[in-house]
Amino acid sequence: MGARLVASRELALPSVCMARLRGAVVLVTGASGGIGEATALEFARNGARLAICARRFDRLESVAQRCRAAGSPEVIVRVADVSRPVEARGFVAAAVSIFDSIHVLVNNAGVGWRGRFEDMPEAELVDMLHTNVLGAMITTKAALPVMLEANAGVIVNVASVVGFRAMPYSAAYSASKHALVGLSHGLRGELSGTGVKVCVVYPGTTNTAFFSRHRPGGLIVHSPAWVARAIVRTARRPRRDAVILPYRLAHLLEPVFGGLLDHVLGETRRNQEPRLRGK
Repeated sequence: MGARLVASRELALPSVCMARLRGAVVLVTGASGGIGEATALEFARNGARLAICARRFDRLESVAQRCRAAGSPEVIVRVADVSRPVEARGFVAAAVSIFDSIHVLVNNAGVGWRGRFEDMPEAELVDMLHTNVLGAMITTKAALPVMLEANAGVIVNVASVVGFRAMPYSAAYSASKHALVGLSHGLRGELSGTGVKVCVVYPGTTNTAFFSRHRPGGLIVHSPAWVARAIVRTARRPRRDAVILPYRLAHLLEPVFGGLLDHVLGETRRNQEPRLRGK
């Protein structure tokens, strides 16, 4: 896939206050829609300089224009499929070449799939793992040298509640988000004392384009803007895990009631969608 780079250049600010984010350099993957688009706009409202990427240039440029109007002093756009390592590295390299620094990296790009695991096409399984897991690994690996040299930076990985409570009929997606959580927690300890923080945000069901094919389900359905505000709060005040209260309670109960939940959630989804019962 070819890459295109668009920049709106203004003077870089000499210093950054992370509590305000004004002037911070923020990279967001998967920014052409949904949570990524809302996250870019929320950072823009806080005066951050942005580098955004996704697979669709037309959508990205539209988001970039809105970010400039919302208050971002500088926005660069790059067409990149993070499931392809060369494009993931290229996105980070392009941002560094223009901004010379990275204050926040938001690994948001991801794809989902729902249905019986045995019915999942192998090509979609490979694409999901490459996008949701390998993409985050490669962009993080590319951004780390710049952050470590500055002894500062925040990496925000957008996982999901299925990253700690696997969901029947989303087995591969759950596995990819578990992997992202494992990467985040392991890397956080590895980077202890360096000034670089690694955080995980766990959205519940979010009303995005994914549900144009599937009915939203779950205890709570959030808007992308709600999740974006949680991501920006986490960037301002980094913490290991950002989980809303109902899901945090479920996480605490998982060791005791996990087996029962597997059964209950499986039956619930089969009742909601009879097609999942199989042939």
